[in-house]
Amino acid sequence: MPVHSPATNYGGGRALPVHADLEDARADLASGLLIRIHLALLNMTEGQILRISSPLTEVTDQLRSFEAASGNALLSVMPDAARPGWSSHYLRKGGARTDWSDVTDAPDLISVATPDTARSIEQLMPTRLWLYTNYDCNLACDYCCVVAGPRADPRRLPAERIHALVDQAVASGMSEVFLTGGEPTLRPDLPELIEYVTDRLPLTLLTNAMLLRGPRWDRLRPLIAAGRPIAFQVSLDSATPERHDAHRGQGAHARALAGIRTLVEAGARVRLAASLPEAALDEIPELHLLADSLGIRADDRIFRPIALRGAASEGEPIRPEDVAPELTCDAQGWFWHPLSNDPDMRLDLPPDASMAAALEAVRGRLVEMISSHSARLDRFVCG
Repeated sequence: MPVHSPATNYGGGRALPVHADLEDARADLASGLLIRIHLALLNMTEGQILRISSPLTEVTDQLRSFEAASGNALLSVMPDAARPGWSSHYLRKGGARTDWSDVTDAPDLISVATPDTARSIEQLMPTRLWLYTNYDCNLACDYCCVVAGPRADPRRLPAERIHALVDQAVASGMSEVFLTGGEPTLRPDLPELIEYVTDRLPLTLLTNAMLLRGPRWDRLRPLIAAGRPIAFQVSLDSATPERHDAHRGQGAHARALAGIRTLVEAGARVRLAASLPEAALDEIPELHLLADSLGIRADDRIFRPIALRGAASEGEPIRPEDVAPELTCDAQGWFWHPLSNDPDMRLDLPPDASMAAALEAVRGRLVEMISSHSARLDRFVCG
């Protein structure tokens, strides 16, 4: 029975929510199953998942063809543990929702249907470098896309590797570097890393802003005062504490706000990033008002969906094929996008592979995705 490999199944084969079930022991898509699939999808909303169970080996290939023709997404194909010889196919209705923002000056997305494939690939190639500096964190957010937290293996990216990658980014013509985690401010060598990066490229540091005090802040503040090209991107999921604290821990909202104010008073550029389920989109107007009061620029506000990745038990099921690549590296190696370090997002490279090798791997994967006619390659704004 053909199934996706663990590396290509969604999230490496993680459990997926099921919103509707369909099974047939005899019919394939050419003999009645296709009609049943269409009828099931008609009663579902965008982003929901239909599970199709069948013992027929041809159904898997037929669904891959259906995926390319219909705009739906075959997320995973898994053996049915309760019924030997059967497979369960997880089909997402429609495309992935990747951005809640109303940004009007965002670059146009590249259509995978364009006949000028070579030009599409060049425009989709990454221009920014993301580095996961560490996975330890003072918080344990319940939808963290990489399952960071106080008990996580820190898996710190060595400073020497960071230096080498930043130098390679410069040589490759990258425009910007992002340092994320985990919580990067837990690294004692963070000020030195900031100096190294900002001597070469603009930097965005992703942080929960809760640890900006004492000796740690005393070492960071002069870097801001010196006018180095750094922005601090702070996670804030609601204008009031309830929703933010429900996901990130009691008191997290107040401490994040205090950290934002500390940064603003020091003259730092601050970006606000909110991860929201669809049910919480009414938070966005209030977050805009809060950002206005803090002096955060309109183009420094990010509103994105919660992805069904990492620790999240619900959210948008987003495949690598759904998002344009943002070249990302951690201590274990390279991956497609900072959205997730799951096996299906990893590039098949050794941990110490060069950026040139990683870019070549991305290019090859783009060619495969576009030729499959099942990729969307939309913009998911991590930063």
